Amino acid sequence: MLQIAAIHREASMRMSRYLRPLLPRSRSEEHRSATQLELLFDLVFVIAIAAAAHGLGHAISAGHWQDGLIKFLLVFWCVWWPWNLFTWFASSFDNDDVAYRITVMVLMLGALFIAASTRGFFEGHDLRYMFSGYLVMRIVFASMWVRVALAKPCYRTTALIYAGGQVLMQVYWAWLVFWFPREDALFTEFFLLGIGIEMVIPFLGEKAGSTQWHRHHIVERFGLLNIIVLGEVLLGSSEALSQAIHTGFWGRYLLVFACGAVLAFCMWWLYFSVDGHLASEKLEHVFVWAYGHFLIFAGGAAVGSGLVVAVEDISAKGEISSVASMTTAMAVATYVLGLWIVRDQFATKDSRCWIMLFTVPFLLASGWLPGGILLLTLILIVCLVLRLSSHPQPVH
Repeated sequence: MLQIAAIHREASMRMSRYLRPLLPRSRSEEHRSATQLELLFDLVFVIAIAAAAHGLGHAISAGHWQDGLIKFLLVFWCVWWPWNLFTWFASSFDNDDVAYRITVMVLMLGALFIAASTRGFFEGHDLRYMFSGYLVMRIVFASMWVRVALAKPCYRTTALIYAGGQVLMQVYWAWLVFWFPREDALFTEFFLLGIGIEMVIPFLGEKAGSTQWHRHHIVERFGLLNIIVLGEVLLGSSEALSQAIHTGFWGRYLLVFACGAVLAFCMWWLYFSVDGHLASEKLEHVFVWAYGHFLIFAGGAAVGSGLVVAVEDISAKGEISSVASMTTAMAVATYVLGLWIVRDQFATKDSRCWIMLFTVPFLLASGWLPGGILLLTLILIVCLVLRLSSHPQPVH
């Protein structure tokens, strides 16, 4: 009997490594930070975000800025939304067993599928390949919520709302993308309706029972993705320097390089200037913070696209076009507006909280004025200096 009991304990220990209950983690954990698996997960999204940004840049250069912008926002949403959902889930339930790791790796494969099909989507109108990757990510992710429902009865309603909502929405997307006529006038309306329903599901789930996400972990995860997005700005800046070295023509290339680098540094500094992110755990505040980051991430990536357009303009025409300046200005303004929405609007006791909002119109206007990118950079520098001018609170 003792031998049988020992064998049973050993089998249980082995099984626990492969499949453990997905139980909620404590919000009071100390030193909670991003895991190595989450960093690998983000690395996949570097590729997807870069594909979206490059697609936008080339579409604008080809004179299709409206079509390119719509496709960029669509691709970026398909990348950001699964990342957003997984990040909050992992903050609450990550148990790091083998089943969890394999599921996350399948999510990565879906993201890679989106990244690989982005170029074809920008060149044509076929959504099927890109949404195949999206559907894989969402269906697999729903299985993680089923595990939560089985492991923790008190979270069952919340988990089933998340899982059931995701499965039903994938049926909706499959109908819209694979069977509904793309040329139909109602396609856009149905698509926007689907996005709206998708973004309501987490609110309904959290209303049924709030998950135990970890504030420090969430703030770090969103900050890390912001750094990834700013990498697109630095990449555009680097492309300008590369062209200057390759052609031996330093003038305007050097201007784009310097302005791009300074824009990236200022955007980073504005984001991490104060430790005011997610200061409240009120549900409405949390959702504004989480969803508002779409503007920050999409705007930041689009700044890199604007710099790419500027470099291509110099190569083709010898000067920076107004389209490149306007694209960059609109992207920076979107980033700053998003940062005000998620953080500064809640800092009611800080008089500096209005500075970034008041700067947005000037950032937008710079794209239509002579010396667009240079003027844009100078305005952002002034915004940063004013934002930090009175008792700055650096993030430690």
